[in-house]
Amino acid sequence: MATASPGTRHDASRRIALRGVDWADYQAVRNALGDRSVRMTYDRGVLEIMTPLPIHERYKVLIGRMIDMMTFDLRVRVVGVGSATFQREDLEKGLEPDQCYYFKSAERVADWARIDLSVDPPPDLAVEIDIAGDSRRRLGIYAALGGPEIWRFDGERLDVLSLHKRGDYQSVSNSEYFPFLPMEEVARFLRQYALGDDTAWAAAFQDWFRESVLPQAREHRNDE
Repeated sequence: MATASPGTRHDASRRIALRGVDWADYQAVRNALGDRSVRMTYDRGVLEIMTPLPIHERYKVLIGRMIDMMTFDLRVRVVGVGSATFQREDLEKGLEPDQCYYFKSAERVADWARIDLSVDPPPDLAVEIDIAGDSRRRLGIYAALGGPEIWRFDGERLDVLSLHKRGDYQSVSNSEYFPFLPMEEVARFLRQYALGDDTAWAAAFQDWFRESVLPQAREHRNDE
Protein backbone atom coordinates (compact mmCIF):
# COMPACT_ATOMS: atom_id res chain seq x y z
CA MET A 1 0.00 0.00 0.00
CA ALA A 2 1.28 3.45 -0.89
CA THR A 3 1.96 5.76 2.03
CA ALA A 4 2.35 9.53 1.93
CA SER A 5 4.95 11.69 3.58
CA PRO A 6 4.91 15.50 3.59
CA GLY A 7 7.60 17.69 2.09
CA THR A 8 9.84 19.98 4.07
CA ARG A 9 8.45 23.04 5.84
CA HIS A 10 9.68 25.12 2.92
CA ASP A 11 7.57 23.34 0.30
CA ALA A 12 5.06 21.18 2.19
CA SER A 13 2.07 22.75 0.45
CA ARG A 14 3.54 22.02 -2.98
CA ARG A 15 5.08 18.57 -2.69
CA ILE A 16 3.99 15.11 -1.61
CA ALA A 17 5.84 11.80 -1.67
CA LEU A 18 4.11 8.42 -1.96
CA ARG A 19 5.97 5.24 -1.04
CA GLY A 20 5.23 1.69 -2.12
CA VAL A 21 4.00 2.74 -5.58
CA ASP A 22 4.61 0.12 -8.28
CA TRP A 23 5.25 0.91 -11.94
CA ALA A 24 1.65 0.27 -13.01
CA ASP A 25 0.32 2.67 -10.37
CA TYR A 26 2.87 5.30 -11.42
CA GLN A 27 1.62 5.05 -14.99
CA ALA A 28 -1.99 5.23 -13.82
CA VAL A 29 -1.32 8.44 -11.88
CA ARG A 30 0.48 9.97 -14.87
CA ASN A 31 -2.43 9.13 -17.16
CA ALA A 32 -4.99 10.43 -14.67
CA LEU A 33 -3.22 13.77 -14.26
CA GLY A 34 -2.77 14.18 -18.01
CA ASP A 35 -1.40 17.60 -19.00
CA ARG A 36 -1.90 19.26 -15.63
CA SER A 37 0.92 21.44 -14.38
CA VAL A 38 2.67 18.96 -12.09
CA ARG A 39 6.12 17.39 -11.98
CA MET A 40 6.45 13.74 -11.06
CA THR A 41 9.59 11.90 -10.00
CA TYR A 42 9.54 8.11 -9.74
CA ASP A 43 12.40 6.11 -8.32
CA ARG A 44 11.93 2.42 -7.51
CA GLY A 45 8.62 2.66 -5.67
CA VAL A 46 8.78 6.26 -4.46
CA LEU A 47 6.56 8.72 -6.34
CA GLU A 48 6.98 12.43 -5.67
CA ILE A 49 4.44 14.90 -7.03
CA MET A 50 5.19 18.64 -7.10
CA THR A 51 3.01 21.58 -8.17
CA PRO A 52 5.25 24.42 -9.43
CA LEU A 53 5.07 27.88 -7.87
CA PRO A 54 4.60 30.91 -10.16
CA ILE A 55 8.21 32.02 -9.53
CA HIS A 56 9.37 28.55 -10.58
CA GLU A 57 7.54 28.93 -13.89
CA ARG A 58 8.92 32.45 -14.40
CA TYR A 59 12.50 31.20 -14.25
CA LYS A 60 11.65 28.25 -16.48
CA VAL A 61 10.15 30.52 -19.15
CA LEU A 62 13.07 32.95 -19.03
CA ILE A 63 15.70 30.22 -19.41
CA GLY A 64 13.69 28.83 -22.31
CA ARG A 65 13.68 32.23 -24.03
CA MET A 66 17.44 32.52 -23.52
CA ILE A 67 18.11 29.15 -25.13
CA ASP A 68 15.76 29.94 -28.02
CA MET A 69 17.52 33.24 -28.73
CA MET A 70 21.04 31.82 -28.40
CA THR A 71 20.45 28.80 -30.63
CA PHE A 72 18.83 31.04 -33.25
CA ASP A 73 21.76 33.46 -33.32
CA LEU A 74 24.27 30.62 -33.35
CA ARG A 75 22.28 28.70 -35.99
CA VAL A 76 22.64 25.60 -33.82
CA ARG A 77 20.32 22.66 -34.39
CA VAL A 78 18.09 22.26 -31.34
CA VAL A 79 14.87 20.45 -30.52
CA GLY A 80 13.08 21.50 -27.35
CA VAL A 81 10.72 19.04 -25.69
CA GLY A 82 9.73 21.08 -22.63
CA SER A 83 8.66 19.05 -19.60
CA ALA A 84 8.07 15.76 -21.41
CA THR A 85 8.19 12.62 -19.29
CA PHE A 86 11.35 10.52 -19.58
CA GLN A 87 11.23 7.05 -18.06
CA ARG A 88 12.64 3.53 -18.17
CA GLU A 89 10.55 0.68 -16.84
CA ASP A 90 13.58 -1.63 -16.61
CA LEU A 91 15.25 0.91 -14.29
CA GLU A 92 12.01 1.81 -12.46
CA LYS A 93 12.80 5.48 -12.88
CA GLY A 94 11.06 8.43 -14.47
CA LEU A 95 10.79 12.22 -14.26
CA GLU A 96 9.85 15.44 -16.04
CA PRO A 97 12.56 18.10 -16.37
CA ASP A 98 11.52 21.73 -16.11
CA GLN A 99 12.88 22.21 -19.63
CA CYS A 100 14.97 19.95 -21.86
CA TYR A 101 16.65 20.06 -25.23
CA TYR A 102 18.30 17.87 -27.83
CA PHE A 103 21.41 19.14 -29.61
CA LYS A 104 23.94 16.58 -30.84
CA SER A 105 21.62 13.66 -30.10
CA ALA A 106 18.69 15.03 -32.11
CA GLU A 107 19.60 13.02 -35.21
CA ARG A 108 19.27 9.77 -33.21
CA VAL A 109 15.61 10.28 -32.21
CA ALA A 110 13.36 8.20 -34.45
CA ASP A 111 9.96 9.78 -33.74
CA TRP A 112 9.50 13.17 -32.04
CA ALA A 113 5.87 12.33 -31.27
CA ARG A 114 6.96 9.53 -28.93
CA ILE A 115 10.46 9.44 -27.42
CA ASP A 116 11.28 5.98 -26.10
CA LEU A 117 14.42 5.83 -23.95
CA SER A 118 14.76 2.11 -24.57
CA VAL A 119 15.87 3.02 -28.10
CA ASP A 120 16.23 6.83 -28.17
CA PRO A 121 18.83 8.94 -26.34
CA PRO A 122 17.88 11.15 -23.39
CA PRO A 123 17.90 14.94 -23.83
CA ASP A 124 21.35 16.49 -24.08
CA LEU A 125 20.42 19.31 -21.69
CA ALA A 126 17.90 19.35 -18.84
CA VAL A 127 17.00 22.44 -16.81
CA GLU A 128 16.05 22.22 -13.12
CA ILE A 129 14.61 25.17 -11.17
CA ASP A 130 15.27 24.70 -7.46
CA ILE A 131 12.85 27.18 -5.90
CA ALA A 132 10.35 24.86 -4.22
CA GLY A 133 12.67 21.90 -3.79
CA ASP A 134 16.11 20.45 -4.32
CA SER A 135 16.77 18.75 -7.66
CA ARG A 136 19.92 17.09 -6.31
CA ARG A 137 17.71 14.20 -5.16
CA ARG A 138 16.80 13.70 -8.84
CA LEU A 139 20.39 13.49 -10.07
CA GLY A 140 20.57 9.73 -9.60
CA ILE A 141 17.60 9.34 -11.93
CA TYR A 142 19.13 11.62 -14.55
CA ALA A 143 22.40 9.71 -14.31
CA ALA A 144 20.67 6.34 -14.69
CA LEU A 145 18.83 7.65 -17.76
CA GLY A 146 22.13 8.99 -19.14
CA GLY A 147 21.40 12.73 -19.34
CA PRO A 148 24.72 14.42 -20.30
CA GLU A 149 24.17 17.90 -18.83
CA ILE A 150 21.94 19.67 -16.30
CA TRP A 151 21.52 23.37 -15.58
CA ARG A 152 20.44 23.93 -11.98
CA PHE A 153 19.18 27.39 -10.91
CA ASP A 154 18.27 28.13 -7.28
CA GLY A 155 17.22 31.77 -7.63
CA GLU A 156 20.79 33.04 -7.22
CA ARG A 157 23.28 30.65 -8.80
CA LEU A 158 23.18 28.82 -12.12
CA ASP A 159 25.29 25.67 -11.94
CA VAL A 160 26.26 23.43 -14.84
CA LEU A 161 26.48 19.73 -14.03
CA SER A 162 28.14 17.31 -16.43
CA LEU A 163 27.74 13.53 -16.30
CA HIS A 164 31.08 11.94 -15.46
CA LYS A 165 32.12 8.64 -17.00
CA ARG A 166 31.94 7.03 -13.55
CA GLY A 167 28.21 7.78 -13.44
CA ASP A 168 27.81 10.87 -11.28
CA TYR A 169 27.54 14.59 -11.99
CA GLN A 170 30.41 17.01 -11.63
CA SER A 171 30.11 20.79 -11.47
CA VAL A 172 31.83 22.43 -14.45
CA SER A 173 32.46 26.04 -15.45
CA ASN A 174 30.90 26.01 -18.90
CA SER A 175 28.18 24.26 -20.84
CA GLU A 176 29.25 21.83 -23.54
CA TYR A 177 26.56 23.28 -25.81
CA PHE A 178 27.32 26.96 -25.10
CA PRO A 179 31.03 26.86 -24.24
CA PHE A 180 31.58 30.63 -24.42
CA LEU A 181 28.60 31.49 -22.23
CA PRO A 182 29.52 33.00 -18.82
CA MET A 183 26.94 31.39 -16.54
CA GLU A 184 27.23 34.08 -13.88
CA GLU A 185 25.96 36.62 -16.43
CA VAL A 186 23.04 34.35 -17.34
CA ALA A 187 22.17 34.13 -13.63
CA ARG A 188 22.32 37.92 -13.39
CA PHE A 189 19.69 38.23 -16.11
CA LEU A 190 17.53 35.60 -14.44
CA ARG A 191 17.57 37.54 -11.18
CA GLN A 192 15.83 40.35 -13.09
CA TYR A 193 12.68 38.20 -13.37
CA ALA A 194 10.51 40.91 -11.74
CA LEU A 195 11.17 43.51 -14.45
CA GLY A 196 7.56 43.18 -15.61
CA ASP A 197 8.35 43.34 -19.33
CA ASP A 198 9.62 40.15 -20.91
CA THR A 199 10.14 41.84 -24.27
CA ALA A 200 12.46 44.47 -22.80
CA TRP A 201 14.20 41.77 -20.74
CA ALA A 202 14.71 39.56 -23.82
CA ALA A 203 16.00 42.49 -25.88
CA ALA A 204 18.57 43.34 -23.21
CA PHE A 205 19.73 39.73 -23.00
CA GLN A 206 19.95 39.40 -26.79
CA ASP A 207 21.94 42.64 -27.12
CA TRP A 208 24.39 41.44 -24.46
CA PHE A 209 24.72 37.98 -26.06
CA ARG A 210 25.32 39.37 -29.55
CA GLU A 211 27.92 41.82 -28.30
CA SER A 212 29.76 39.71 -25.71
CA VAL A 213 29.39 36.04 -26.69
CA LEU A 214 28.47 35.65 -30.34
CA PRO A 215 31.73 37.09 -31.79
CA GLN A 216 33.82 34.59 -29.80
CA ALA A 217 31.64 31.71 -30.89
CA ARG A 218 31.87 32.68 -34.55
CA GLU A 219 35.64 33.16 -34.33
CA HIS A 220 36.02 29.72 -32.79
CA ARG A 221 33.99 28.15 -35.59
CA ASN A 222 36.10 29.87 -38.22
CA ASP A 223 39.27 28.45 -36.63
CA GLU A 224 37.98 24.87 -36.67
